[in-house]
Amino acid sequence: MTADGRSRDEDVGGGPFDGIDPKLTIFALANGMDLEKNGEVRRLAWYRDGHDRGILLTVSEDGTISVKAQAWSRGDDTSLKSAPVGEALEPDELGRALTSLLEKGLDAANAL
Repeated sequence: MTADGRSRDEDVGGGPFDGIDPKLTIFALANGMDLEKNGEVRRLAWYRDGHDRGILLTVSEDGTISVKAQAWSRGDDTSLKSAPVGEALEPDELGRALTSLLEKGLDAANAL
């Protein structure tokens, strides 16, 4: 909880994730994942087969969004593996293809 009473994961609104956050929340809940929100970064995270795994969505300086699958060992910063799922997507383009990209990211992260 922050000093102003918001959850640490609560987005203050605005930005490229406005129309996407509700869909990310539903996907995370449906798949037993945590949804981490930090400014212009979102990560769906879960644990499987001895590794933390995630789908990372980041906003670049030009406002496009990249999607990466990730896997890492808890406590070992050097163990991070990642694979691109979608690059330089406009927010509305990502919104239209979100479910398909998240499913692709889920499969890719589990394969890392």
